[in-house]
Amino acid sequence: MIRIALAGLGRISRRVAEGIGYAENASLYAVVSRDSKKAASFISEYGGEIAYASLGDALKDEKIDLVYLTLPNQLHYGAIRECLNAGKNVICEKPMVDSTEKIRELFALAREKGCFLMEAEKELFTPLTVKIRELIESGAIGEIRAISADYASRLSDDGIPEDHWVLSRDFGGCAGDIGVYPIAYVNSFAGGAVKSIGAVSADLIEGVDGFMNASILYDSGVAASVTARWFWKPGAHKGRAYIGGSSGYLIVDDYWKNTQAVLVKDGREERIEVRQFSDFTGEIEHACECIEQGLSESPVLGEAASLEIMKVLEAVKKPGSAEKE
Repeated sequence: MIRIALAGLGRISRRVAEGIGYAENASLYAVVSRDSKKAASFISEYGGEIAYASLGDALKDEKIDLVYLTLPNQLHYGAIRECLNAGKNVICEKPMVDSTEKIRELFALAREKGCFLMEAEKELFTPLTVKIRELIESGAIGEIRAISADYASRLSDDGIPEDHWVLSRDFGGCAGDIGVYPIAYVNSFAGGAVKSIGAVSADLIEGVDGFMNASILYDSGVAASVTARWFWKPGAHKGRAYIGGSSGYLIVDDYWKNTQAVLVKDGREERIEVRQFSDFTGEIEHACECIEQGLSESPVLGEAASLEIMKVLEAVKKPGSAEKE
C-alpha cells in the first residue's frame, strides 16, 4: 500500500482525495496546508493520519511514499525539486512546469535520486480511456487517421480572484488551465511524435489567453485538432473528442471523466459503457503500480509524453504563432 501525502488543499484536492479513497493500492496518509483548521477538516472528511504546515516538514516523514502536488502552477517546479531531493516519488498536477527545459531537468533529477515522477493527466487513465484504447488496439475502428478534442468552461463562474495562477500568462491562461486536457488526450492516441504545429491563441482578458487552437500533424501521419476556450453555455457538454479511423470512429463527450462513448461503424452506433467511482483513481493506481515496480517514470505518461504536451503548449503561448516544425 502506497502512502500518499497531498500537498495543497485547493478545490481539485478534494477530487484527488476521493480518487485515493477508491484506489486499491494507495491510502491518504498526510495532508500539507498552512491552514491547520482546513487541514483538520479535510482529514475528518477524507481520511489521513497527520497534517503538516509545510512541505519541508512533510518530507522528513519516512512513512510518506508519494507526494501528490496540487499547488498553484507557479510553485510546481520548486516543489517537485524539493520532493525529489528528499527522495520522494511525485505526481504533479498539470501542467507540470512551463518549459521543456524544466521537464528534462526534473526527470533527470528523478532518475538520479531513484524516484518516480509523473505529470497528472487523469483523462489518460480513466476506465473509459482504457476501454477505448483496448477497442482501438483490437482494430474496432481500423487505423487511426484523425483526432479532435475540445474543452470549454466559463471562468466567471469559478469566482477566480485577480491574483490566481490561472490568470498568469506564463503559468495559466486558458491553455494552461484546460487546454492541457485535449492536448494530452489527442497526443496519447496519435501513435507518434508531434511533427508540426499550427497554433493560434487570443486574449479574452488582457495579457491572458482565453482561447486556443492547435492543428497538429504527427510523424505517424495522424492529424489532430485541439481547442480550449473560456466561454461555454451552461448545461451543454464542456467538451467532446472524436477519434476517427479507417473503418469507424468514436465519439466521447466529456472525455476527461465520462463513463460512456459511442462507437460508429458500418452505419450503426454502439454505446460503450464502463463503471467508475472516481475519475482520479485510475491515474493514482497506475502511478502506485509504477512505484511498486521500481520505475522512475510511467510507460504511459513519462518524460517523452510530457515533452510532447509542452511542445504544443509552447506553440500556443506564442501569440500569432505560425507553423512549428
